Amino acid sequence: MVEITYQMVLSTLQTLALVVGIVYYITIMRNQQKTRELALKAQEQATETRQTQMFMQIYHQVSSKSFQRNWIELMNMEWDGYDDFERKYGSDNNPENFAMRSSIWMAMNGVGAMLLDGLIEPERLVRLVGQGSQFLWAKFKPIIYEQRVRYGMPNAYYYFEYLAETLEKELLRQNEDFKLPETLTRYIPDE
Repeated sequence: MVEITYQMVLSTLQTLALVVGIVYYITIMRNQQKTRELALKAQEQATETRQTQMFMQIYHQVSSKSFQRNWIELMNMEWDGYDDFERKYGSDNNPENFAMRSSIWMAMNGVGAMLLDGLIEPERLVRLVGQGSQFLWAKFKPIIYEQRVRYGMPNAYYYFEYLAETLEKELLRQNEDFKLPETLTRYIPDE
């Protein structure tokens, strides 16, 4: 007959406690992993929701009648050199145009900052604004560059520039033949 000793009972209990502890630990680790996965999924959904909200806010702004009217007015501006631009459209002589122009430039700058921060993807932004930022940047690049120099603001509208350059790369990625028309917004009939 097998004689059960105090030592055998203690050893069996220790082994059993160890097995229970391991099972408990594994259960806790699995639950923590599931909790982390659920939290990550919820975070991804929240990020997607925020991106969609930003996308829609930008869309409502750039598709508004006033924004479109202001955009075409900016695109139809003409000048001969920077000094002529300042005489016609500078804040001292034409505060209404300055306010309109600054508003649109700042909007493009803000969208560019969100793009740089990764809050919205270039492909999605192309669907939203198309070539509009490239048109604006191409038209006003010499003016903005000159203002950077004259007013000692080397980074003025940096994110606007980043937006236009990034979306141009995206448009080229989507269509290697992409090129902004030289006439920008002017209609030139076939002759």
